[in-house]
Amino acid sequence: MKLKWMGLSLGLMLLPKVQSAEVYLSDTIQQETPAKVQITYDDPRDPFEGFNRAMWDFNYLYLDRYLYRPVAHGYNDYIPTPAKTGINNFVQNLEEPSSLVNNVLQGKWGWAANAGGRFTINTTVGLLGVIDVADMMGMSRKQDEFNEVLGYYGVPNGPYFMAPFAGPYVVRELASDWVDGLYFPLSELTMWQTIVKWGLKNLHSRASAIDQERLVDNALDPYAFVKDAYLQHMDYKVYDGNVPQKQDDDELLEQYMQELE
Repeated sequence: MKLKWMGLSLGLMLLPKVQSAEVYLSDTIQQETPAKVQITYDDPRDPFEGFNRAMWDFNYLYLDRYLYRPVAHGYNDYIPTPAKTGINNFVQNLEEPSSLVNNVLQGKWGWAANAGGRFTINTTVGLLGVIDVADMMGMSRKQDEFNEVLGYYGVPNGPYFMAPFAGPYVVRELASDWVDGLYFPLSELTMWQTIVKWGLKNLHSRASAIDQERLVDNALDPYAFVKDAYLQHMDYKVYDGNVPQKQDDDELLEQYMQELE
């Protein structure tokens, strides 16, 4: 009988300690539970990054992987190089007149004359542009689009945009690409001919990018990698390769060198 009372007394003495241990354990578990991570995007060049990343996943993980990439590899592997070069030359030759106008609008008279000469020579001697005779004569291809004219006069790129099926753009492109189609011979193409031209041009561009696939696939953030590369490419075209270095970059470099000293 005494043993029962002793056991009961011992249990009552230990009960508060057990309860306090349970409370402490509960608090510890709550403290160790990780908080929910909230992702925010703050790139001023990319105000629609949430939407753009969703479109990138669709384009890159599905559309490119199961359609564009196999077609581009098949085109690159099985179409003879002379045929690929001839098709691309023909398509690019159609854009020489618009390039002439765009270079004139920028005051680049030498490049305007180059575009006009290339179109004349390649359309006649080069069999409608299939053979790039002008390039053999030292007249290299340099085609300017109307969005580059706007950039030349200070119009900013505008927000970055990842279009479903089509890929990256900046708003300046989306708002002005139609202007290049107002000039002969692009203005004479039907809707279906324009679609075929667009498809052949982009097929050649996608096949030319096969060597860069590993860079994108192995990037820590493929979306950010492609975005930065594309925006740099836009600046490169506007400035004809002579992109001015930003003052902020100079200041950061100078500060870094001072820290090293």
